[in-house]
Parts: sequence; C-alpha cells; structure tokens
Amino acid sequence: MTERMDYQSLLALAKEVGCKVTDLVALSPSNDPFYAGRADRRQAAEWFMGIWEQFGFRHGAHLRRMHYVLISQPLPIIRPDGQPYTNTLTNWKYFGKASLSARYLKMLPFGALADRRNDPPIIYADDSDNMPDPDCYVTDGHAGLAIPRMEIAKPYAFASGFTARQDFLVEVWVEKSTQNDILVPLASKLGFNLVIGMGDTSETLARQAVERIISDGRPTRILYISDFDPSGRGMPVGLARKIQFWIQELEADHLDVTLQPILLLPEQCVEYQLPRTPIKETDRRGPKFEERFGEGATELDALESLHPGVMAEIVTREVGRYLDPTLARRIRAAEADFDAAISDAEHHVLSRYDLDRYQAQADAARTAYMDVVTPIEESLEELLPEISGALDDAVPEYDPDDFPKPRPTDPDPAPLFDSKRSVIEQGDHYNRWKGK
Repeated sequence: MTERMDYQSLLALAKEVGCKVTDLVALSPSNDPFYAGRADRRQAAEWFMGIWEQFGFRHGAHLRRMHYVLISQPLPIIRPDGQPYTNTLTNWKYFGKASLSARYLKMLPFGALADRRNDPPIIYADDSDNMPDPDCYVTDGHAGLAIPRMEIAKPYAFASGFTARQDFLVEVWVEKSTQNDILVPLASKLGFNLVIGMGDTSETLARQAVERIISDGRPTRILYISDFDPSGRGMPVGLARKIQFWIQELEADHLDVTLQPILLLPEQCVEYQLPRTPIKETDRRGPKFEERFGEGATELDALESLHPGVMAEIVTREVGRYLDPTLARRIRAAEADFDAAISDAEHHVLSRYDLDRYQAQADAARTAYMDVVTPIEESLEELLPEISGALDDAVPEYDPDDFPKPRPTDPDPAPLFDSKRSVIEQGDHYNRWKGK
C-alpha cells in the first residue's frame, strides 16, 4: 500500500474509479482514521484543541477527567454545532471522537492522552535487531597470578530485625485502573496492598485475598473504592459476601477481617458538588438507586478532575486509621541509636587485641609470594599472545549455510489486511469481510 491516503485522496480515488467514497472507508465515516479530514471531523478536532489550550491540559491528561472539567464550568461549553456540552452519553462520545480526530490529524501528539483502560502489551517475540551471526572468538588470555592485598576480616556486630511491621494489614480495592496514577504511589508510600479489579470481584480474587490474610496472620481492614452508581454500590457487598464464604470454606473463623467502602459515598458527592450522570435505562437497579439517592450517578474520575488531591487525602486518612505513617521513621531512628551503641562496644572489644601484628605477617607473606610470581607473570604475558594467535589460526570457520533456519512458513493466502495491497484491493477485502 504505497499510496498515501487521507480524506482528499480518498475523494479523488472514488471519483477516479467511479464509486462512492464510503465504499473506500473501512470503518464508519465518523471513526475511520483516513477520513478524519472531513469538514465536520476537522471542525470537532479544532474545537477539541481549543479546549486543550483553554484549560491548559498537558501531556498525560485523562480524557474522562477532562470531560468532568468541561461539564462543571459555570457557563456551559458550546460545541461547534451550537449545542451546550452537558453531562450526557452523546456528548461524551462526541468528545472522544473529537479527541481521536485531533490525533489522526496530528493536531494533538499521539501519546498525549493517558490510556488507563488497557493493559500494556506482553512482549515475548524475538528482538528483530538480534540477527544471527555465528562466529568464534579467541581470548588473549591473562596470567592472573598476582593476588591483591587482603585485610583480616575482623569480627563485627550489626543490628538486625528492625522491621516496621504494622498491627494491621490494610488492602485498598478499587473497581477500575483509571485511578492508578494516584493509588499506586500512595500504596508504595503508606504500605498497603492495592487490588485493582474490573467491575465485580471474581471468586478467584476473593479466595486469594482470604489465603493472603491467613498467611499474614494480622487483623485485616479492606477499604473499597467504586463509582457511585447501582453497580458500584453493590460491589463492596459482592466482595464481602465472597470473603465471608471463603473464610468459612477455608475454616478460618479465627480471622479478624472488616470491609468498608470509602469512595464514592453519597455524602461525598454532595460535599464536593460532583456532577451526576444519567443512569442507563437498561440498568434495572437504577430506579431503586435514584429513589434512595436522587437522580443520576457519579464516576470516580469526577472527584479527581474537579478536586485534585482529595482522593489521595481521603485514602490517606482512612488508611491512617490502621497504619501509623510515623512508625518506619521512628524504627529507623531507634535502629540508628542501637547501631551507635553497637559501634562503641565493637571498638572497645577490638582495641584489646593486637590484630595489626597478624596483618603485618600476612602482608610480608604476600610480598614474598609476589617476588616469586612476578617474573613468571612477565614471561606468560609474552607467551600467551603467541598461544592465542595459534588458537585463532586453528579454529575452523563456521559456514553460515550450516546455521539452522526457521522452517518454511505457511502464510494465510488471503489475510484481512495486507500492507502491500493497493487502497482499492484492501478496501475490497474489508467489504468482503463485512459482507458488503
């Protein structure tokens, strides 16, 4: 596929071959990357870039958090079509497509937006730059008979066991990975386990949690973070019930385990004036949820978007109920004091013994050895290059034709995509796949 494709070239090609331009578009006109230059998509991309500059978003911005910034403005943001940008699914989809067009049109650098929905690829393929080049290398050799001066390894003492072990094991469970940029550093700093799920907790994760708690042996406090919506409201109950089951099945009634939701709570949505998103009509739990809490739901992303740092403050406060953030520092100070006392005792004891006399005897023995071995080393340094050269002449050369090669490939005769096809030919394959 050597032709460079964009919106204008697709229009020209369609005219040349006498087909509709949409026949050359593999995806929908609103999503196809080569169709991003269409007037409405370019307009949306320019609008998105205006938003980007207006609010000072920078590399690493999260699209969902940007959405919450927009819908929380005192005066509504206006879309290119004149409609206000409000908290609806339609506007959210428009925002996503506008950002995509901005990237396809190279207005926004690729990678500028953070992707926290997808796991990174797992790479096991051979490094294509590591090309086989069988050969033989001959070393020069080295006499290596000299020995360095060795000092007596005197007895010494050191402190041990000054480990900061909290009274409680704390685990923070969160329903999705979009908050990793906040929670992962916090877990490292405060010393709690972080469990990241995708929606409702699986039986496997719950069982592993109980096994982990049994192995640890300490009272355990689980703090749960989820969206404020019908699904998120039920997730802590789902995890708690499964943990309750596995405590019974693993005969671990002696465990001390509690679970408490800490985010997002209805009172937090009120306190921080977080926007509510309409609940899907297909969610049968929606009416009961809204009867109890009012209209709409709220995502976790809204809190960090509108009140940066508050999520970290809440998690730090709740974790701090059980973990002492000063413990590690105070233990390090106690260890330093003990180390000083050990050092004084060590100096006092070693000063009573004349180890220098033994060190002098060892140094004298080494000097005598070096007097003997130095001439030998000098002779070897002259001889070893000769031996290395003889070995280099003697070793056979490897015939590259003898190197094992991959078996013959068995490629698919008609893959869905082939980069060597023309635009028309590749389009035909897309259309056949889609049944057109």
